[in-house]
Amino acid sequence: MAMVEQFKMRRVWEDAREMNVALTLKAKWCEVTVDEYVTASDIDALVSMLSAFNARNGKSPKTWTLDVPLVHVSLTFELAYARGTVRVNVDIEQMKGDGGDMKATFSFETTMGQMDELQRQLSAFLARETDLVESLRPE
Repeated sequence: MAMVEQFKMRRVWEDAREMNVALTLKAKWCEVTVDEYVTASDIDALVSMLSAFNARNGKSPKTWTLDVPLVHVSLTFELAYARGTVRVNVDIEQMKGDGGDMKATFSFETTMGQMDELQRQLSAFLARETDLVESLRPE
């Protein structure tokens, strides 16, 4: 079986103020990509949230929210029923008004080890060492 990365973020371009990223979230039966402008501080907030989640071994659920004009993304990380298993609850709303409005709510599971990996990759992304983040495999 091919490896499935359930979280992908690709830097499309950037200038001094913001960057255009394509964020893809994938569950067993669906995949959603949001192509949007974000700031380094939006991504940094995700890194900080992951750091806090990882520091407590997932004992308290943490949520990262991206609220930009026309797009709302919310990712909540919490421990699932199995030890070391993390459930990611995804809530996305896109209000482009061009007939392309979209609402999606789904969840997928990954491992605590993948949470560390995502934090590491996002830090490299922020440091411009990479333009692509691929993580949160179901293991």
